[in-house]
Amino acid sequence: MIEEKRHLLTSLLICCILCCITLFVYSHRFVNVEVTPKWMGLLLSVGATGVAWGIFSRKINFPSMPVFSVLTGCFLLVFIRDWVTLGFNPALLTFLCGLVLLFFVIQQIAARCTPKYLFGAIIVFAVATSLHGIIQYAVAIHVGKGNFSVTGSFDNPAGFAAALACVLPLCFYFFNDAIKKYFRYVAMIAAGIIAIAVFLSGSRAGMIASAVATAGWLIAKSKINGKKSALILAVIMLALSVVLYFFKKDSANGRLLIWRSTLDMVSDKPVIGHGQGAFQAKYMLYQADYFKTHPESPFAQFADNTLFPFNEYLLVLSEHGIAGLSMVFLLAFLLIRAYRHNRSNEGLVALTSLLALSVFSFFSYPFNYPFTWVLLFLNIAITGNVKHQKGWIHRASVFLISSVLLAYTSILIYAETRWNHIARRSMAGQTHKVLPEYDKLHRWLGKNGLFLYNHAAELNEAKEFEKSNVVFERCTRYFNDIDVQMLLADNYRELGRYDETERHLKTAAAMCPTRFMPLYKLVKLYETASRREEALATAHIIVNKDVKIPSSTVTAIKNEMRQLIEAIETSDIPVKDNRTSKELQNEDTRQGETPKVRPNGAALPP
Repeated sequence: MIEEKRHLLTSLLICCILCCITLFVYSHRFVNVEVTPKWMGLLLSVGATGVAWGIFSRKINFPSMPVFSVLTGCFLLVFIRDWVTLGFNPALLTFLCGLVLLFFVIQQIAARCTPKYLFGAIIVFAVATSLHGIIQYAVAIHVGKGNFSVTGSFDNPAGFAAALACVLPLCFYFFNDAIKKYFRYVAMIAAGIIAIAVFLSGSRAGMIASAVATAGWLIAKSKINGKKSALILAVIMLALSVVLYFFKKDSANGRLLIWRSTLDMVSDKPVIGHGQGAFQAKYMLYQADYFKTHPESPFAQFADNTLFPFNEYLLVLSEHGIAGLSMVFLLAFLLIRAYRHNRSNEGLVALTSLLALSVFSFFSYPFNYPFTWVLLFLNIAITGNVKHQKGWIHRASVFLISSVLLAYTSILIYAETRWNHIARRSMAGQTHKVLPEYDKLHRWLGKNGLFLYNHAAELNEAKEFEKSNVVFERCTRYFNDIDVQMLLADNYRELGRYDETERHLKTAAAMCPTRFMPLYKLVKLYETASRREEALATAHIIVNKDVKIPSSTVTAIKNEMRQLIEAIETSDIPVKDNRTSKELQNEDTRQGETPKVRPNGAALPP
């Protein structure tokens, strides 16, 4: 009895630590202040727990073999495909080992601690997160902030809303008549606070996921048969999607553009996909191709840099094809079958939480955040069956993997924090001094697209254009967007290779048709090359282009282009506005060097 209580308290403590880290941790020592510290903290805590359990635990708890096999197959598919395509990636291996160990740790927790305690602990942290968001909203009203004011400790409302929408169904566990009335009232209040926070975040994905999950739980309680319940949920989801489409129509159209271009990626490699991380490396090129073939598309005004497809299923399809998505659906089938074979209130709540997660995944990127993985594995552990395994082989395997994870995570933490430090030193004017430090970090961050982009930008600032292009060549295997294309064009312009400069500027202009700077630099290139007719035609495009976001830069560009048009049409010697050109060059200086990573999906509201 004493040992059982000790196991329960230990498991509950670990659960609380995981929730605290993945919901609240952030650090300015990292390039990405909000997301990377959460992942690193999770990997460290999981590794330490695995080492302790590998040494002291006598029993290792695993899920039923089909579920374990599917999850293992998914991780192996990701790692092997990436290794074959791009070579060994220690950061990806660390991440996948961390997920495997997280799965193991959650299995131990679920086997040693009853669901009501786990649900209760998670709800407490979710309420704290909700109150944090509500306070942010109140402060935003007071100081007059605009959108994206409610994010909790996340970088974007998507992470905040995803966490709360998936926790909301856990409150339903305490709505049972078998639960004491006091706890039912507390759970109702908690559910209300969480729902209010989701609404205030403005996340349409969070609102739809919360509503569909609530409807799913009510339908399950009413004992409507499976086909009818699925139809009702589909109708609710479709109706809410239509209503919320008109709530933020421009943002929704932006997502439609992204989905349409992502499907072009899928059509090129439908079976096995383009490989892990291919979306950030290739998507913007597909978007550029779309606008090159559809220059009059009404979607042009909604185009911007895109890091995620705002749909996890399309992400899996584009990177791992039908093979990868089939494994996801197989896992869902196995979990539903496991619940039907062993129906329980906690199993129903776990499935409802998974329903919220699956609906949210249709419209956003919840798996970019570690708390989502914690909830996913917890729901799998509660829904599936658990087997107890004894023996030194299992313990030794857990200990070995955990030790490797701790070592690699510690190295990655050092590399990430070092990168942040030298990037800020460079921004303070010490670019030449820190360039050797960038070279040293390639061993650990050499397959991080944002790191490579930052390094190439620093080399550009140091006027080492050839070296910058070499780094950019590697960068485009992992990350490629309009900023990459603009800096490549600048490198080639400084090297006097104008054909390559023109190609990259045209690609940048096609990626984001609303941007003025690529076209402006094309005009400057044509002037340098004495291509007057092309300069005049491009200047007319700039003058007639609609302005998406007014700014002094855009105003200066348009004014200069009007003067250029007048000069070319009335004189053989164009007159240059040197003051405006210099101002624009200064404003565009050190592009992309800042170590602060853009918020995920910053092109679109949630």
